[in-house]
Parts: sequence; C-alpha cells; structure tokens
Amino acid sequence: MENPDKYKIQPQAGLLVIFPSYFWHSTIPFTGESERICISFNMIPMDNG
Repeated sequence: MENPDKYKIQPQAGLLVIFPSYFWHSTIPFTGESERICISFNMIPMDNG
C-alpha cells in the first residue's frame, strides 16, 4: 500500500464502517475500559433490475 495512513479511521461512538473483506485491514490492541465489539458478515447486493 502506497500510504497506509490514508484511510486511517478514528473510532467513535455510533460509527459504522463497512468495506469489502479483500481490503487490507488491521487493528491495534484495545486497551479501553469498555467492550470492543466487532461484527463480521457477508453481504450480497439485491438485484433491483
């Protein structure tokens, strides 16, 4: 990746980020007091034609 910080996302309450699984991605260790919630799923677009 030419510039890995280009798409860095700062977590915040209520934020939902959806991206294709083939995008390179990673996380840093979580050290907060609250829970970290991660949900993985597959999505298939509906054919509206």
